[in-house]
Amino acid sequence: MKYRVYWTRTALKDLKRMDVKAAERVIELVEEASQNPLRYFKKLRATPLYSLRIGAYRVIASIDHAKRSVVVLVVEHRRRAYRRIG
Repeated sequence: MKYRVYWTRTALKDLKRMDVKAAERVIELVEEASQNPLRYFKKLRATPLYSLRIGAYRVIASIDHAKRSVVVLVVEHRRRAYRRIG
């Protein structure tokens, strides 16, 4: 069953700063991953968050299995993505 995807304001701002094609690809793959999040997202150590690799970009999200929701927190280049959640 599909999980519902929620985008934070921060994630939306991140998407607006990206190249249009890259942003479209991120949105498309996050929607695809919402079908089965545990197949696509990787659990991050020492945090309750998950990461999705999309080329050079990372999507940092929180997954709530009880509510069947994915909350996208950060969309950032891999160099900076993990610093923003620390």
